[in-house]
Amino acid sequence: MRVTSILATLAGASTASARMMRIAADSLEWDWSVTDWSAGCAETCTYDFNVTGMGNSTDKPPSPSFKAHCSGEGEGADYSRCIALEKAETDYRVVAKLLPSNNSTNGTSHRPQIQVSLRYTDLASDTTWWNFTGKAEASYNQFVAPLMNFTITPDTVYGVA
Repeated sequence: MRVTSILATLAGASTASARMMRIAADSLEWDWSVTDWSAGCAETCTYDFNVTGMGNSTDKPPSPSFKAHCSGEGEGADYSRCIALEKAETDYRVVAKLLPSNNSTNGTSHRPQIQVSLRYTDLASDTTWWNFTGKAEASYNQFVAPLMNFTITPDTVYGVA
């Protein structure tokens, strides 16, 4: 499912009645911390982790603090909804998915790419919402290595007003 169709569905508004905005993600400085990452593949690939973002009310658009626990399965599967672990200054929803595998042809192990998307109601206007999406490469570490921590930097930012 395309991110734009997810955004329209989540907003509950048609594009005819809403104004879509896009912001250059590289103009924002908002990194999310992924902690306790665990992922592995048996019959299907699974993942489990926490993701946290520290809010900043002076950002344009202002960003909320959030913390969520994410788990799911299947490379290339649809987004799975994460569980919010903390209440924030606005409503938010976090979803995550493993991107399709980029298996190499020489038989070496591939590294998973996790994609996380945060949708939240604007801090200044409850009729506007924002969606930040970012991805990162990690490792399949279940049973062979300790839990991992890393950073995701959003690379796509949309808003609807």
